[in-house]
Amino acid sequence: MVARAAVFPQATILALTYEDGVAADQFLADLGYGLRAAGLRVAGLVQHNHFVRDRRKCDMEVEELWSGILLRISEFRGNGARGCRLDRSALTEAITLMKTALANRPALLILNKFGKIEAEGAGLRDVIAEAFGLEIPTIIGVPLRNVDQWRRFAGDAAEESAVDAARVSRWLTARGIACREEADERKAGSYLPIGGEAIL
Repeated sequence: MVARAAVFPQATILALTYEDGVAADQFLADLGYGLRAAGLRVAGLVQHNHFVRDRRKCDMEVEELWSGILLRISEFRGNGARGCRLDRSALTEAITLMKTALANRPALLILNKFGKIEAEGAGLRDVIAEAFGLEIPTIIGVPLRNVDQWRRFAGDAAEESAVDAARVSRWLTARGIACREEADERKAGSYLPIGGEAIL
């Protein structure tokens, strides 16, 4: 993806860097569901981790926010299995769903992860680049282990932040993203409580 900071003085992508993947997944899911419930046209993927007794690793499921379609993206190959557990056919289906959503010009794209597949040059890269070209604000989770690859990909098109509710709220506000009638005057801050704070 070619960075065009001179054309977009306000970066259209916010990368939330993290070590704790479970907490980041929950934050992004809460963000997506809260904004969607408040009337924002939001697309993208949020992840749910389902922990199963006697398994070393959880089952992973994503929801595409525009369509509401749920996809199981992990494969269980036994507790002794190593390497990537991603179901690539499910990822391909998710990418198709998101490209349909982008054609409808959502106000915001949320992506749960710039993961191993993206760091290697595939996965959601085309979706990110397409949203950038359409000037659709995008929030994406980036594990710290993939930050160098992310920076090489995104260049000056992205800002970075830790997972922080207040920072995300300011970033959205700066890009004119508001919920339905300012979320009905925000109804005493009832939207998207995360860590005692409300987003928007």
